[in-house]
Amino acid sequence: MTEPTPGVPLTVKLRLVSANSGRPRTGCAVSLWHCGGHGPAGRQVADPAGWVSFGSAFPEAQAGRWPHVHFSVDDGDEVLHTAQLALPGDACAKAYCAAQRRQLDGMSIGRDGCFTGGWALEIPSVTGDATRGLVATRTVGV
Repeated sequence: MTEPTPGVPLTVKLRLVSANSGRPRTGCAVSLWHCGGHGPAGRQVADPAGWVSFGSAFPEAQAGRWPHVHFSVDDGDEVLHTAQLALPGDACAKAYCAAQRRQLDGMSIGRDGCFTGGWALEIPSVTGDATRGLVATRTVGV
């Protein structure tokens, strides 16, 4: 990403695979941005194994919104997939101080209108800690 926000480091790793065969989708590009962002903050073309990796920061806590980042996948001609990565609650607990966690009180992924189409497939695996940084990883079928 070109302008990471301050905060806990977050690396977003996405692996693009064919929804039909499970093989890597090479040559597709991914754009990634934070909620409230002004257009794509980063864009990368998948490597031969289908991977892209973005250096960023954990999204700031916002009252009434579940922490997430947006992404889209295109093949150069058309957008093939657009979705969000809903960051899991345990990762939010690691990334946020007590005051930031209070902004999420009473909030749930299911109550955020951004996820009206369902959220179960939009949660990445998140590893790491707030000191060294967190890594969100997800395979995306396109």
